[in-house]
Amino acid sequence: MSQQKPRKDLKNTLNTAARLSGSAIQMGVVIYLSVQGGKWLDGHFGTEKIFMPICTLLGVAISIYLVLQQLKKIQN
Repeated sequence: MSQQKPRKDLKNTLNTAARLSGSAIQMGVVIYLSVQGGKWLDGHFGTEKIFMPICTLLGVAISIYLVLQQLKKIQN
């Protein structure tokens, strides 16, 4: 029985690390797509650097929200 506990702790630690790694990748993808979307909107409407910062901040806010939701799931 004493050998089972370290394995379970290791499994939980690796599971948490994998989830957080996935969250980091998700965060990067969301921010990247929001920047690209902002660039596209600026090009489409002929504006100069108006939509890119707005979309970037929106992407950062969304990615932080998603990471917080993932952390809540990990804690429970």
